[in-house]
Amino acid sequence: MDSSFENLFVQFDKAVSFISSSNLSDIDIQLKLYGFYKQALEGNCNQPKPPIYDLKSRKKWYAWSEMGSMTKEQAMIAYIDLVKTINPTFKSTKTGWVTVSTYVNEEQPLSESDKTISDWVKEGDFEKIKQFIGNINVNDSMGMAPIHWASDRGDLNMLKFLVEDRSADVNFQDNTGQTALHYAVSCSHEDICKYLISRGARTNIQDEDGVTALDMCLDEQFKLIVSSR
Repeated sequence: MDSSFENLFVQFDKAVSFISSSNLSDIDIQLKLYGFYKQALEGNCNQPKPPIYDLKSRKKWYAWSEMGSMTKEQAMIAYIDLVKTINPTFKSTKTGWVTVSTYVNEEQPLSESDKTISDWVKEGDFEKIKQFIGNINVNDSMGMAPIHWASDRGDLNMLKFLVEDRSADVNFQDNTGQTALHYAVSCSHEDICKYLISRGARTNIQDEDGVTALDMCLDEQFKLIVSSR
């Protein structure tokens, strides 16, 4: 093993151990760390997307998939850098070629020119979306349209903007046949469900497994909301 990579791996292993012994409650941070961890050890995500009813596995899959083509070295450095942000008491050392805290800032973030409208939706960047020219009802590389991302994140203001100002189709399906309503039900976003229903979201659209949004309602409250359509 190259000495510089070995040195980096040692720091990465220390960061993993540090997080394993800490009490981290922020789910978003946990998922980000998971994505970096999987990318660092296994490289690009090569697993099929879990079904929408397996919400926990699905979120972890997204966290890993969003790493894109990041190298294992970059993922290790990003993991260490995030751990330092979470808890400054964790100390990193220099690797064989660069200080951990600087390399990730140079390599990891997407440039603005590489971002898509889906990235802007995830970031809540209304100004960028206002400038977007094109068809908003198109699935991205992960098989989702902007309306699916807004519903998945529970961002009602973004969802309203996409539907009312950018003509997003509330019944548009992702590459597995799921609509924004499927996502809203799966994530238990009551306000998103109510809004989608009010805008004409259909409850009987089946995904590739023949499952409708109504079928996914395990909670009686959500059944009442969805079946009100």
